[in-house]
Amino acid sequence: MATLQLSVVAPDRTVFEDTVQSVVLPGVEGYLGVQANHEPLLVALRPGIIEFLDSNNQRSHVAVSGGFVEIGENKVTVLAQDAQRAGEIDVAEQEARLEEARRALRGESSSMTGEQAQEEIERAMVRLRAARLS
Repeated sequence: MATLQLSVVAPDRTVFEDTVQSVVLPGVEGYLGVQANHEPLLVALRPGIIEFLDSNNQRSHVAVSGGFVEIGENKVTVLAQDAQRAGEIDVAEQEARLEEARRALRGESSSMTGEQAQEEIERAMVRLRAARLS
């Protein structure tokens, strides 16, 4: 099977970089599947889970909180606002963040605004889903 190079980059580090067989990405208009020889494309990403199949047929997941993906010449480059591999996610920490954001939305004492709380809920829920997939 033909392969492609996948790079997932967050502002602070490269989260993943290797050859894969396929990748599924959370585009703003829905999930997008990519295999070798895909047409060039630039897509905005929404918070969600990137799923890829590596050269050993192992399925892996990365939680992202948005960003962009560039597809071209058997190369997929994800520039994420934030990204974590599923196995790196601390479930207890994400559950605590989720509860703090929910308290903020209920109007309880919090340093978060309503908008920040909504964004944090979405990020924490995506991370928790990704962690449960690993």
